[in-house]
This record gives sequence, structure tokens and C-alpha cells, in this order.
Amino acid sequence: MILAAGYRQLNKVNWQLQQTNHELLQLMVAAIEARDPYTSGHSRRVARNARLIARAIGLRETQVERVGVAALLHDVGKIHEVFAPILSKPARLTAEENAIMQTHPIKSEELVRTVSQLSDVVAPIRHHHENWDGTGYPDGLIGEEIPIASRIIMFADTIDAMTTDRPYRAALTEVQVRSEFVKLRGRQFDPGICDKLLGSPTYPLLFDQDVSIQPAIAGQQRRIAQSPLLAG
Repeated sequence: MILAAGYRQLNKVNWQLQQTNHELLQLMVAAIEARDPYTSGHSRRVARNARLIARAIGLRETQVERVGVAALLHDVGKIHEVFAPILSKPARLTAEENAIMQTHPIKSEELVRTVSQLSDVVAPIRHHHENWDGTGYPDGLIGEEIPIASRIIMFADTIDAMTTDRPYRAALTEVQVRSEFVKLRGRQFDPGICDKLLGSPTYPLLFDQDVSIQPAIAGQQRRIAQSPLLAG
């Protein structure tokens, strides 16, 4: 009885520590996103959808949760001051500014690498902007060289970009997003994940968010991205 009680207490303490760690991560991400209200909630929405996608393609629940952690932290490097003036710039970015923005996965990796308990999500965070055909960044990985968590985050990140109102276009519908996935299957997106996701009953759930999406303020002058499919 004493051993059983001790085991229950240990499990309770472990659960409380995990919950505290998760809440601290959520707090940190919310603080970062507060610098740019336009993207408020982005990382939490991406994490939510990344978990749904991971389940839809058959990953184990332990893997699903780690994918969610990587997705939550994928943009954490944007806390660096070098990104502040670019994120708030009202005009189109220059080539130099685009090059700087493409360093954010590396900055995110560097920050996350300092936490030993997050070592397994370092690579997924670094590579979340790699394209299936090798045209992504920062390392130009191709196909299955890209960590599967990164490939999942690419889907979730792009969904959030496409379903958020932008000054240059209205948010895309579920049907329009599906069309874009089909068009870019095998180029930007893992074709295997694409086929499983689009054929899964999970797909419509990706558009039923439990974290609110804040539309752009009408008439607000925001920078125009180089592509409407540019993930966050």
C-alpha cells in the first residue's frame, strides 16, 4: 500500500511538472507574439493543427506531443531584436530583409538547443521551412531528409497563413486550401502526408480552430509577403 501510494504521488508530481513546463512554454510564446498582434495566437494554432495532422497520419501519441512542442516553438527565434523592425514594416520587404527573415529557423534552433529537455525538437524546428523538392531553407534538404515533424509543421504553418485575412487577399476557404495543397504536392509538401491528410476525416477539423484567428485590421498597412503561401 505504501509503495502504491508513493507511486501515485510520484506520477502526480511528474504530471504537475509537465503541466507547468507546458504552461511556461505557452506563456513564452504568447509574450513573443504580443510584439506583433497581427500574428497573435499563430504558434498555438500551428501547434494545435500539427498535433491533429500527426494523429491523422498515424504517429504514436508520444510523437504527436513532441510534434506539438516543436510546432509551438517553431518561431521562437523571432524574439531577437533583428526581426522587430522587419515584422512591423508596413511595406514590401527588400531582398536583404527577406534574407534576414529566413534566418529565423536558425535563431529558433539556437534558443531551443539551450534547453536539454527540448533536444529532440531542435532539428524539427530548424527545418520547418524546408520544401519537399529541396527549394526551402535554411539547408535545402530534400524529401525524407527533412524530419517528419518539420514536414507536418509545414502543413500546419501554411494552413494558418492561408486562412488568415491579409491586406492583399481574403482568407482562403477549406476548398481553396485543398486546391493549393494538391497543386504544391511534391514541391512544397510531402506527397504522402498530403494524400493521407486530404483523405482523412481530420482535414475539416483543421479549419475549426479553438484558438481565435485575428483578422488584419481593415485598411491597416502591413507588409506584402512575396507569396500568399508564405508560411508564418
